[in-house]
Amino acid sequence: MRGLLDSGALRALGAILVMHSVVTMAGYSIPVIAPQAAADIGIRPESVGFLVATLYVVAMVTGLLSGMLVDRFGPTRLFQVLLLAVAAGCGLLMSSTAVTAFAAAAVLGAVTGPLNPLGSHVLAQTTPTRWRALVFSLKQCGTPAGGMLAGAILPPLALAHDWRVAIAVIPAVALVLVALAPIGRLGGATPGPARRGGILEATVRALRGVVRDPGLRRVAIVGACFAACQMALGSYLVVYLWREAGLSPALAGLAFSALHVAGIVSRIVLGSVADRRISSQRLLMILALVMAASLLGLTQVTAAWPVLAVFAMTAAMGTSGNGWVGLFFSELARLAPSERTAEVAGGGQFVMYGGIVAGPLVFGALLGATGSYGLCLSLFAGVALLAAALAAR
Repeated sequence: MRGLLDSGALRALGAILVMHSVVTMAGYSIPVIAPQAAADIGIRPESVGFLVATLYVVAMVTGLLSGMLVDRFGPTRLFQVLLLAVAAGCGLLMSSTAVTAFAAAAVLGAVTGPLNPLGSHVLAQTTPTRWRALVFSLKQCGTPAGGMLAGAILPPLALAHDWRVAIAVIPAVALVLVALAPIGRLGGATPGPARRGGILEATVRALRGVVRDPGLRRVAIVGACFAACQMALGSYLVVYLWREAGLSPALAGLAFSALHVAGIVSRIVLGSVADRRISSQRLLMILALVMAASLLGLTQVTAAWPVLAVFAMTAAMGTSGNGWVGLFFSELARLAPSERTAEVAGGGQFVMYGGIVAGPLVFGALLGATGSYGLCLSLFAGVALLAAALAAR
């Protein structure tokens, strides 16, 4: 523990965690505020899925540019640029038109893409190897934390005042963090040695680096499998428990909350165990097996189940479905050359985000074609088993 305290990683981690939470809160503001804002923007609440898809598609692409952006701006300056873009994206959303709403989703996606690779780059330089999995897992707690902040702050403010007032909180905090970013000692604002080539070359280089390396390729595909299962489950869990399993809407909502709480706890616990007691690779395999078993077990849930049994099932799904992300980025950082951490993380994230985008779409298409939640859940359990097989190698 002494080595971790002396490394400066905790100071950088604290700064990254705060900024990560604010950026993620901005991304979650779109689905969270949709019920109140949809009429003013001129879209149906059901169309919010297209905005979220826009965000992640743009994030897939901009994440590939992470290595080039770190080289050109330096970590501290790049974080400041991303926070300024958050403020701009929220401003577009507050303009209350369908066109500016999609523009806002695109801007927030452009911010989301480099966020994880940038954090990985900073922490890979400062974190001792034996503590890397824990630090990376703690970093990834910024995602559920941002979601919790969005859910806890934005709807009450929107009801008490106006949804634009609620959204305005985010750029206000982002601008404060722009001024405070240098305090986090994130590697300085000085650009690194520029690599030759423009945006296209940087994109191809990031993808090629992951695709051509067998170890990185396997980790990226494992991440895509996990992400597909996680997002499909998150998108349809409440509806399934309510309409198919017969649970009350309130109980289904509480089960969904248990899923995310378990995810936060598991990221911390798994990060503290990984690499020091059991390898991240082995943990990813175990989590994939737990996810497969959980998805199959979910098909058996009925209204006759005890409440605690339902929560235990969703907690197991949250542990496997949310606990893997820090281990994923830790493995990418372990396998990447030290000077290419951001670039490799961007390439691996591109593949992983493919699972995020495809998971709900494939689940929805299968559900529409078959009408069977059980069949869809069983097929995604097969995807989790594929992840386990790849992680075992």
